[in-house]
Amino acid sequence: MMHSALTDTHVVPKRELLRATLIAAVVAAVLLTVAVLPAEYGIDVTGLGKAMGLTKLHAAPEAPVVQTTSQGVSAATIAAVPGSTVSAPGEERALTISSSPSLPYRADDMEVTLAPGKGVEVKTHLAKGSTLIYTWKTKNSEKVNHDFHGEPVNAKENEFESFILEKAVSESRGTLIAPFTGVHGWYWKNKSAAPVTVVLRASGFYSDIYKK
Repeated sequence: MMHSALTDTHVVPKRELLRATLIAAVVAAVLLTVAVLPAEYGIDVTGLGKAMGLTKLHAAPEAPVVQTTSQGVSAATIAAVPGSTVSAPGEERALTISSSPSLPYRADDMEVTLAPGKGVEVKTHLAKGSTLIYTWKTKNSEKVNHDFHGEPVNAKENEFESFILEKAVSESRGTLIAPFTGVHGWYWKNKSAAPVTVVLRASGFYSDIYKK
C-alpha cells in the first residue's frame, strides 16, 4: 500500500521549534559577548576576550596615512604598535615612535663662521616623525651659546620650540624625531670678540640644509 506525501512528512512540534530557536539565540549571545564585542569594540565583560587575545584586535592600529604639507614636504609614515610592555631591567619604558620616511637618508658636513658678538642659524626642512641626528664642535674649542629648535609650517611670530638649550659649550650632539612638520635646526651665538668656526655634521631624513 502506498503512503501519501502528506503521510510521509515529519511535522516538527512547536515546542521543539521554540527550543531550537532559544538555543540558537543563547549561542549567538555568547559569541557576541565573548568574541565579537572584545574584538570589534574592546568591550570585554567576561574577561575571556583578553584571555583569548581578542581585545588586541580592537587595539590594532589602522594603516597610517602619508601627508603632504603646504610646502611640499612629505610626512613620514608613523606607526605606533600598542600593547608592548618590553623594557630593560630597572628602566621605565619610553614612548615608542617608529616611522618610514618618504625621503632618502642623507648626511651633510658644514662649516659656519660666527662673527664676533653675532649669531648664525642653520636650518633643515623636516617632516613630522622624521629623524635628524647631529654633532657639532667649534674648531678651536671656543665656547658659544647653542639653541637646537624647530618651528612648524606657517609659524606665527615667536612660535617655535627649543629642544636643547646650552650656554658656553664648545660641542654638542643630539637626536630629534620631529614632533611637527616644519623647519628644524641650530642657532649659535658667539659672545667673544673673535670669529668662531662651528663644524657641523648632520644626518637623517630632511629635504635640505641651509644657512639662514
